[in-house]
Amino acid sequence: MGCLDAGVLATGGSEILERREQVFVSSTYLDLREERQAVIQGLLEADCIPAGMELFPASDSDKWSLIRGVIEDSDYYLLIIGGRYGSVDSESELSYTEKEFDYAATIGKPIMAFLHGKPGSIAVEKSEIDADVRAKLDSFRAKAEQRIVKYWTSPQDLDGAVAKSLIKIRKSNPAEGWVRASHAMTPEMERDVAELRAKVSDLTQQLDAARRGPQIAVPEGLADGADIYNLQVTMKYYKEVDREEPIYVRPSYNAFMVVPVAWNTIVAHVGPSLLDEASEKVISTDLRAIAVNAMVDFNNDQFPEGFGGDIEISVESESLKDVIIQLFALGLISHGAKKRPVNNSQKYWRLTESGRDRMMVLRAIRRESNSPSV
Repeated sequence: MGCLDAGVLATGGSEILERREQVFVSSTYLDLREERQAVIQGLLEADCIPAGMELFPASDSDKWSLIRGVIEDSDYYLLIIGGRYGSVDSESELSYTEKEFDYAATIGKPIMAFLHGKPGSIAVEKSEIDADVRAKLDSFRAKAEQRIVKYWTSPQDLDGAVAKSLIKIRKSNPAEGWVRASHAMTPEMERDVAELRAKVSDLTQQLDAARRGPQIAVPEGLADGADIYNLQVTMKYYKEVDREEPIYVRPSYNAFMVVPVAWNTIVAHVGPSLLDEASEKVISTDLRAIAVNAMVDFNNDQFPEGFGGDIEISVESESLKDVIIQLFALGLISHGAKKRPVNNSQKYWRLTESGRDRMMVLRAIRRESNSPSV
């Protein structure tokens, strides 16, 4: 039951505090004990705060004042109607459940109502026998049905219906909810947070500028663009003469191969992974894909003698280092900056602004020359 789809308090656009919505659960008790338990358990699992008659002392003479206060403090009102009308208030001659419903409606509390879909099938011991009381229950059901209601026939049906309704009501009526007292935001705290947010923004811009470093021209003589780099790979393969052998007994061989690729090809294929940040393992996987694509166009004499098909291709570690150093020297990538667990020993890289610009030029899809403009 997803109660916390938006269960945080936002201050100035930043989500900083978790909140929990209070839901007042209103129903008769003895006949709907199992149903109430299912609903309350679902609300607790959804990080909501259920409130209902279980919290109220049975002999409190001012019980109705307490009930009204809890309804007022709740974010949502949830009504369950089964086969009983419930205990009646002597003054109003209405059941406490109906009084609670009327009061929630009067103060404009968002209401979720769930009615038993087959009241005629409810066991006799959970139904109203007295005709007058039954008429009051029918009238109460009719009143509730003037709103959007859902129907249920079992605790499981009810739990599912509540979950769906809760998602919808959160979107249509976002609630204020409750936060820990130690986290409550005073006006002074809000001002402090705003000042800190401004400082963070300034420091972030300074950090980005420092990472980019001075904008210098690419040193002369560095391979780049259409220049070719010989990507070194190891290929595990089988021979043509062994093609008919089952895979699990087919002998395999290793061959060191050189795959010529342009630096622009490398940037175009590795760049998307580096838009955010990527580990050297991911970069190696991208280089392997480049090699596989390039080898599709190889002539037979470029493969080992007797080549029957490849099983696995891997990029040599020296080639991975060459590519990273070259892209770094060209100013196209820089070290990753995200915080990661201390047990993560991977090295991470990301595109610089120049790298993003280069990749965009290489990969952006252009309009066909004969395509009509809109």
